Amino acid sequence: MHGDAREITALVAMPRLLASLGFVVNERTRRCACTLHGGSNPSAFAWTDSGLWRCHSCGAGGDRIALIRAVRSCSFGEALRFLASLAGVEFEQDKRADTERLRQERQAEEHAADLLAHAEHGLLLELADELESLRKIWRAAIAMLEPPGPKSSIAEDGLRFACGALRRADAAYALIAFAAPSVRARFALHPELRPALIDAALEDGFVADECGYRFEVPGQ
Repeated sequence: MHGDAREITALVAMPRLLASLGFVVNERTRRCACTLHGGSNPSAFAWTDSGLWRCHSCGAGGDRIALIRAVRSCSFGEALRFLASLAGVEFEQDKRADTERLRQERQAEEHAADLLAHAEHGLLLELADELESLRKIWRAAIAMLEPPGPKSSIAEDGLRFACGALRRADAAYALIAFAAPSVRARFALHPELRPALIDAALEDGFVADECGYRFEVPGQ
């Protein structure tokens, strides 16, 4: 990407760009629903301060320019002009040959893909660490549930603590998805544990079967 273009993109914060493109953003979680595929999952679309983004539902991703082009179905130059208008600066696109323009676009896309892969790897490592801690609580709580007895209330408190420790609602689904099928079924149907983790995720706007497992939630 041309030096002037890089300077312009850096002037527009991602939340402002997303809002201008019709996204309803949550700046605290840096997540929102993806308008590219019309999804309603409020945590599917994630972004970074550096301007990288990824939808974990439809798989689309890239930098600010790629996002504008995807949403507005426009050219590279038109996307730059849109960014320039948001930044409040004038931008004159270089009158270069089409081959040079295409080369720059390709380089920019490859660079964005490399940065995105690195950022996504970091997010996966962070999620893995979080899930490992929560799985320890999960295993200890499940062990106390059988046979039923006085320890059941302690197990329920442990699982509710796990819910409160979750920073992302999708981590709750990952936690359950990694558990054995018998554990998933027992959790979904257990009358004392049902309100804890599943409801916490549903309150954040998730649909129970979005992660590929259909939860049968009694009383809902």
